[in-house]
Amino acid sequence: MLNNNKVAEIKIIISGLIQDIDQLESSTPLSPLKWEEIFISIETIRAKLNTIKASQDKPASIDSVLLARDEEIKKLNNSLAELKRAFADVQLNVSKSFIPSISHSPQKAVLNEEPQEMFDNDEGEEIELFNDKVPILDAARNTLHSWKTDLPGTKVSDIRSAITLNDKLFFIKELFNNDEEQYRLSIERLNEMVTLEEAVDYIRGAFPEWEEDSNGVYRFFMIMRRRYDV
Repeated sequence: MLNNNKVAEIKIIISGLIQDIDQLESSTPLSPLKWEEIFISIETIRAKLNTIKASQDKPASIDSVLLARDEEIKKLNNSLAELKRAFADVQLNVSKSFIPSISHSPQKAVLNEEPQEMFDNDEGEEIELFNDKVPILDAARNTLHSWKTDLPGTKVSDIRSAITLNDKLFFIKELFNNDEEQYRLSIERLNEMVTLEEAVDYIRGAFPEWEEDSNGVYRFFMIMRRRYDV
């Protein structure tokens, strides 16, 4: 509406300016005052046109700023996702460190006040509570979960083809904290792996907080098994 008003004003000024210019065709010279009025009219038209031009350029400028901002946000999200992926690889390697496990020897601790002769056959033997070490991931592998024993569906060559839209939305919300980029990179990484054990180790290292007996993790692992274990 503002531009329409300015255009109407410009038309009125141009109409008067045309009349003044028509006087140039007569033999009577224009007075200095009339020349000044003509120049003022021209400058007024120029100023109003510049105002209209600026108002039309402003939305485009805002769009450019918003577009540039969106690109920067996208780059930051990609960088963050790559950083999470790299951290997951490091965490996977670190999680393979050894932890001591308690010995399950049938021998029992002996009270000092009991008769020594009761333990003549045990002379020279020591109870070692921490006599061996087991990798963290090995301990997790030995735990029996239902997703390990239930029958998966038909085999797929790409995990994404086995994930429905509802599954995808569910996994992103429940397992990946609404981080769709992390979900996408994780699926890509899993598709690059050859064995189920390698894929499970990656998930356990990258997402140690996942509860493998939960419904969400069960559904995810059952789909994952269709890629490697059918």
